[in-house]
Amino acid sequence: MARSSIPGARGENWRARQYPVPAVRIGALVNTRAGRARRDPVLVERLHRHVPAERLRATRSTEEIAPALDVLRKADVDTLVVVGGDGSVGGTLGVLVERWPAAAWPRVLLAPGGTVNTISRSLGATGTPETLLERLCRSPECFAESRRPLVRVTPADGASRSGMIFANGVAVRWLELYYEDSPLGVVGATQVVARIAGSALVGGGLARRVFAPVAARIELDEHPLDCDRFTVVAASSVLHIGLGFQPFHTAGSDPERFHFAITNAPARRLVRELPALRAGKPTPGSCVTHHSVRRARLRFETPQAWSIDADLHPKTRELELSATPPLRFLTSAKRP
Repeated sequence: MARSSIPGARGENWRARQYPVPAVRIGALVNTRAGRARRDPVLVERLHRHVPAERLRATRSTEEIAPALDVLRKADVDTLVVVGGDGSVGGTLGVLVERWPAAAWPRVLLAPGGTVNTISRSLGATGTPETLLERLCRSPECFAESRRPLVRVTPADGASRSGMIFANGVAVRWLELYYEDSPLGVVGATQVVARIAGSALVGGGLARRVFAPVAARIELDEHPLDCDRFTVVAASSVLHIGLGFQPFHTAGSDPERFHFAITNAPARRLVRELPALRAGKPTPGSCVTHHSVRRARLRFETPQAWSIDADLHPKTRELELSATPPLRFLTSAKRP
């Protein structure tokens, strides 16, 4: 049976304190299309001060990621710094876990190089890519390893995608609104949340559309979930989902599992629970149920779009989620 989360269970930092980092052979991969890198055209040049040319790759398209990773593997990189936004995480690491043998997977440090950087911030990254890389070169003992999987998502009619945060239902419709007519970044994201929350409180049409329930059958670790519809489903191997909200309180506590959260609550009920979700503290009688699982299967009554690491993907009738073998992410050893 799927193992339910336990309020107060060990979370993000439990694994991080277990594995001090030895001397490293650093490589870096920079997504030059990501927000910060795009606005800083000499970022790659400055990173060359800390990483030799043969171990620093800059990509301008998704097609360049696999060749760049091949170069870094041949250079015997054992610690990979990924500079980019949330979309860069799955876009890079999803390719890495498919092309590199697991025994050769490097330690990974996510450096915030995008617009929002939810995932890297959730793993404790602070400062600029340059300062993080400088600190890693100078004092690797300031970092520790946190072992956790990617969430691999396989649609019935398409290729698998891997990343850290999967979402369906309300979260996908929120992303569609965000990409349609909002300024990218924290301000735009907050504006969309405020619009939906305001509509929910007055029973408006926007909230009704965004919170339209999805009819589906769901299995967690091959056991049916007692639920035939939902408004929100999300799965993650990091604590945060964005804008300071931290609903995935078991993420990182088991290196072979990801956190799976689901609710069928309508808009007004879920809006009332936003403060608790932001605080990351499950409350008695919560409308959101939490599970720690290795695998999930969603079968939709009608095709549904989905997202991984804030990238939207086409509609499908069935999705299978599975945990990859754990990667070793670097995070601050001095976090409380």
